[in-house]
Amino acid sequence: MTDTHAPADPSIDAIREDFLAQLVASDQGRAHLLSISVEAEEGDEGDIFGQLEACVADPDLARIVARHRDDEARHARLFRGCLDRLGLELQPVPEELRLIRRLADTAGGFEQAVIESAEDIVNTYALLYAIEERGVEQFPRIADAFRTVNAETADTYLRVARDERGHLRYCDRIGRHFAPHETAWLAALDKARIRESDAFFAVGLANIAHCTERGWVHIEALA
Repeated sequence: MTDTHAPADPSIDAIREDFLAQLVASDQGRAHLLSISVEAEEGDEGDIFGQLEACVADPDLARIVARHRDDEARHARLFRGCLDRLGLELQPVPEELRLIRRLADTAGGFEQAVIESAEDIVNTYALLYAIEERGVEQFPRIADAFRTVNAETADTYLRVARDERGHLRYCDRIGRHFAPHETAWLAALDKARIRESDAFFAVGLANIAHCTERGWVHIEALA
């Protein structure tokens, strides 16, 4: 499956790299970034995986749903372990910085979702695909930033990114299974990617403001 996120802009990539490098340079910034990662992995708004397990009758597909759910919980534990090793504490993540919650609060999001039909399953897995796709894109960048600070934390982000690539296959397999045809699955993916991209952009701007206000990042020094 091809990643249809917008092509990378070298100038934006440089700003992202500078932002992350500044953020992980302080204990407060490291705790903030890892806490966001924990929240994202634990953010099963509306017990989506529980609802999916109840709706997916095929035993092989049901095992994939359960494996995906368990992986998310394991990832959260891994990021919590990074906090512990660095001597940091989990920080509360402001509502405006919670990507999964922002998606949950939008029309058709997770929090109020009731999964009952094949179409519901397709739309849910399309959104999960878009979220996992973002992790595959972003976690290696975070790993690069952490590499000079703590190699084990960097390796953890890369390990999770590898799992997320597997999750893309999970989402694609189940989404295609329940979609009436490939065109319907691809259309659901396109819609989900637009929603996720809008939420990611809004959360990113809010996070820049949050971090600069606290002095963890100096915006004038960004590339």
